[in-house]
Amino acid sequence: MLFSYRVKNEIARIIPEDITAQKDELLAFLILKGKFSKKNQDFFLTIDFDNSATTRKFYNLSKNIFGIYPVVKTKKMTLKRKQYAVEILSKENIINILKEFGFTGNFNSTNSSKLVYQKKMRIGKLFSRESYLRGAFLVNGFVNDPEKMYHLEISLHIKKNAEFIQRLLNSFNLNSRISYWKKKWVVYLKKGDSIFEFLRLLGVQDALLYFQDIRARKDVLNKVNRLVNCETANLDKTVLSAAKQLRSIDMIEKKVGFKNIPTKLVSIAKLRKKLPYASLQELSEETDFKITKSGIYHRLRKINQIADEL
Repeated sequence: MLFSYRVKNEIARIIPEDITAQKDELLAFLILKGKFSKKNQDFFLTIDFDNSATTRKFYNLSKNIFGIYPVVKTKKMTLKRKQYAVEILSKENIINILKEFGFTGNFNSTNSSKLVYQKKMRIGKLFSRESYLRGAFLVNGFVNDPEKMYHLEISLHIKKNAEFIQRLLNSFNLNSRISYWKKKWVVYLKKGDSIFEFLRLLGVQDALLYFQDIRARKDVLNKVNRLVNCETANLDKTVLSAAKQLRSIDMIEKKVGFKNIPTKLVSIAKLRKKLPYASLQELSEETDFKITKSGIYHRLRKINQIADEL
């Protein structure tokens, strides 16, 4: 099962106890997906969904808040994919919903239009930011499986709606950003910490545990890879340095002989030939006299300098 689908199914089962929070979630459904139209004297309020769980959530919220039982129509798109059209047909019910949420606009128009005009929304004590974001994610959200990459987005057709979503996200210090892609405004999160906090705010549990488990495993693997890469880099450096030192020792031995260089360098040169690719620490441990890694390093560097002058 896709991780995004799994998250939405879990969110769809969450019904806040507070009726105000329920209204704020339903408000997100209406603003971001709702379509109002009028034909002759009939009024229609329609919302299309791709997910049965989200469809059921809208139905239950409408029933709980307004005592309305919407009509649900199913359309088969492909062998495995269906689309659900949820309709509220009663003019009285539609007007009540519009007035409750403060929608304005030309409702006598015969053209279908998005419900995008509303009173200026303020983030205050009576507004449930989490509930509105829960609704926004259900209708227009997507999150990648953390196994692949960290990315969560909510796509919107209207810039002002995207800016409001961004404002809500950033009120929780989630550092969201907006981009315009494929004729949509996309509010997105890219950091694992931000996505984790967002899912926690929405109230999911099973998906959150899965997300955290994947994050922990990836963090461990990243640390191991960094250590291995660091160790490999150090080993490569040691081998290259040793190879240069061996060439220098061979050149000195052939051109001037060990008798013409200081005795303290001769002992280190012979030790390097005996242990071609040992580290400085290993060389210092093999000497029959006390010397530090730094001492070994300086004597080998002196051998290189002598060879360079020959």
